[in-house]
Amino acid sequence: MPPILKVAPVEKKLATEDGSQEQDTQDRKVDKGASSEESEEEEPAEKPREKIVRVDQIWDKKIRKFRYVKTAKPKNRKEKFGRYVVTVARRISERGVFTGIFVVDIRGNFLCEALSDIYRDVDGVNFPKNVSLDNDELKLLFHARFALVKKLEEANSSNSSSEVQAFELEAGLEFIREHFAHVFQELKQLPKNEITFFNLWTLFPPNTLVYGTDPLKQGRVYRVKGSRYKEEPDGSTKFILFIDYLDSDGELTGFLRNIACEIAAFEGSMIITNLSLYPFDLHPEHKALRKDLVVRGEKILRLRGRHLQEYSGHAITEEGKKFNSHGRVMLDPVIYDQLQPNNTLVPRVFKPMRREVLTAEHKMMLNPVLYGFSLGDKTWGAFSVSTLEDIVWNDDIINSLVLPQDHKDFIHCLVKSHGLGDANSFDDIVRDKGKGLIGLLAGPPGVGKTLTAEVMAEIAHRPLYMISSGELGDISTTVQEKLGAILELAETWNAVLLLDEADVFLAKRDNTNLARNAITSIFLRHLEYYQGILLLTTNRGSGFDPAFQSRIHFSFQYNDLEVDARKAIWRTFLVKAESGNVNVEIREDDIDTLSEIVLNGRQIKNIMSIAQAVALEKKVPLDLRGIRLAHGFSQMALE
Repeated sequence: MPPILKVAPVEKKLATEDGSQEQDTQDRKVDKGASSEESEEEEPAEKPREKIVRVDQIWDKKIRKFRYVKTAKPKNRKEKFGRYVVTVARRISERGVFTGIFVVDIRGNFLCEALSDIYRDVDGVNFPKNVSLDNDELKLLFHARFALVKKLEEANSSNSSSEVQAFELEAGLEFIREHFAHVFQELKQLPKNEITFFNLWTLFPPNTLVYGTDPLKQGRVYRVKGSRYKEEPDGSTKFILFIDYLDSDGELTGFLRNIACEIAAFEGSMIITNLSLYPFDLHPEHKALRKDLVVRGEKILRLRGRHLQEYSGHAITEEGKKFNSHGRVMLDPVIYDQLQPNNTLVPRVFKPMRREVLTAEHKMMLNPVLYGFSLGDKTWGAFSVSTLEDIVWNDDIINSLVLPQDHKDFIHCLVKSHGLGDANSFDDIVRDKGKGLIGLLAGPPGVGKTLTAEVMAEIAHRPLYMISSGELGDISTTVQEKLGAILELAETWNAVLLLDEADVFLAKRDNTNLARNAITSIFLRHLEYYQGILLLTTNRGSGFDPAFQSRIHFSFQYNDLEVDARKAIWRTFLVKAESGNVNVEIREDDIDTLSEIVLNGRQIKNIMSIAQAVALEKKVPLDLRGIRLAHGFSQMALE
């Protein structure tokens, strides 16, 4: 039978049998007289096959390439040659010293087949006949040791397996025991569930699931693709773990290209679960967590694409900064990528997969953030899937409007009927012209203009997208570009668009301000072809360009709040506070007293917000005294 392994002398002092650092100078010499033909000469066929041969790979200046020579052995140690299952070559420098590099050839066909089968699901790893492995690739053999033991047991118990097959598997295991003996010894001496820096690699076989947390404090699961140690220019060493995971760009779902995660060097040993990434199966609650992660993955798949959701929590901007988002978000990675094609958040799916082939493990590895737009913050970002919730629409919100009932009925019917379809819509003579719904809301601040827009969006079950005229600029070319993009986005999302403080767009054109005239003309042209719901607010009720009369479908004039209107607003906010966790002690005559104070709706809301916060902090009921105190402080700020 062919032998297995062969190794060369070393530059450093090699430990002797008794552990001393003495070295036989003869062992460090390279037999320059030996030729490559002599080193590779086969033993007589009648000799039994051996497992391992150790040789040296030496640089030959004459032929300018490496050649094999027999490794120098300690005295009285005999080396046998022949056909080997594993050949282990130490690389010797041109100075004749060991470089620390091993090159291992797996020459046993059965051993190569067994290793190929063990790693059949690992991308880029296979073991063809006579495969050569370098130092890093040898770690694959270490990770395969348990599977090789199992295959050896199967071979020994099977009638169909040959002696050669078992012999080669034994050779592989013998090499692993010899080559990694120091690793096994170091691991054995460590406290339970602890690891040293230079043995980190032993935790991460290819395809191992590892666990960590993302910037939003969500648990993440990744898949290991490989690892290595990297020396930095400053002399420090880092452990690099190559991982992948699944994500969705709104259309495709699948694996991304491998990413590299670093673990800095540390002294002594560390508890494994204190690492930034560690094997998932070592998580103390991994069984329950596995079920939760699969459920979360199914939620991610359900929300892939365009969805309007409720959100409350931190999100991440493209620059990696956190921001607090409270309200509704429009999940739409496709539009995000179209508007900002150079963004670094929306993923580039490298290996797409059909949804029906995704396993429970794949669902665990889905990135737990979704990409979209915070309507309240007007910011694109990545949102935690754990914090996203389906919207519970409040169809009774129209009752909070302080308007005559016929106005409320009109708003309800108008919004519900818009967008029912071409069969129920009145169209202009020109195709796609005049199909929008444009409303004008005029009146002083705090009388319900913004609330009207919120009500219309709520009963229509649509997102509310609010912008101010200042966001569009005051240069005609800028307004043209920004207004067109915003109208297109609002129409795509089927949103109710509120343009606040639209006076500059509505102003009557004259011969003295050509720049403002251009802005008004641009705005009028866009309104003609807009097919969504657009609400314009203004603090004045006159001075509009006559051309708007034919573009605006309805208008409401809001006046300063009367006593009854203020009373209704006070009652609305008190009921809302009571439905929360605030103890409200307000009598009917207290509401009468409060309604006599001349305030607008926004001022009442702010006063209630302050009074409620103080009552919660002090753990006292919300009463008339507390509200008056809050009102007093709000007035002081304006004096």
